[in-house]
Amino acid sequence: MLKSASILSAAVLAAAGLAAPASAATFTPNPLSNVTFTGNLTIQQPGSIVTCGVTLTGFVPGGGSMVVITQALFSGSWQCSALVAPTGLPWYLHPNTTTSVTLQGIGLKTMVGSCSGTVNTGWINGSPGKIDFVGVTIPGSPGACTVTGALNSSPSLTII
Repeated sequence: MLKSASILSAAVLAAAGLAAPASAATFTPNPLSNVTFTGNLTIQQPGSIVTCGVTLTGFVPGGGSMVVITQALFSGSWQCSALVAPTGLPWYLHPNTTTSVTLQGIGLKTMVGSCSGTVNTGWINGSPGKIDFVGVTIPGSPGACTVTGALNSSPSLTII
């Protein structure tokens, strides 16, 4: 009886060792040498609010574990081009699930101060896939920035 229990235990342990680890979310297609996100974002900070056209440009390395954002442009009203600017590039967009991403290292110079940090926000798979900012709070000074809007990917990215 003891020998049977030992063999059964060994079989269970061996099977557990062969189980595949849970796979992480990834962007597809990958690798991709050029991806662009475009749309409008509203940026609020105590004492200011502005809506800007935003273009983020970057690439997806092999494996699809992130998008490396190497360029960020703000356009629209004179405030967007003169008073709002990206800081701390590159930024890194990591897929968490098919509905969630983390934007690491985002930084903004704003009309009244600055905001920077790492934030979690939404993702919408579709054609195109998009970053969905719904009242995302970025730590800052003289107060946090709240960002709302969506940026569409081109070519379209999907999280799997």
